[in-house]
Amino acid sequence: MQSQGFEHIHKTGGIYMISKKLTSKAGITIPKSVRADLGWQPGMAVDLIEQEDGSLIIRPHVNLCRFCGTHENVQKYKDVCVCSSCGSKMKEAI
Repeated sequence: MQSQGFEHIHKTGGIYMISKKLTSKAGITIPKSVRADLGWQPGMAVDLIEQEDGSLIIRPHVNLCRFCGTHENVQKYKDVCVCSSCGSKMKEAI
């Protein structure tokens, strides 16, 4: 599968390899067919994760505890994400 300009899309076994140029504002657009396959909707939050080899992973946003960084048992309160463990420790400290 190939689109116009520099964009190249290759799909093997359900995995996409996409080559794109950054826009003048250093952005990229994820092709509609890829977003549809992933179930991603306009406006949804994503996380960009830099890897040691310089690659970048884009995944749906996962709330992380602001204090310890875990993603398990995280609740959001007034725009602050806190896991149950840190929440319990805070409650004991008060």
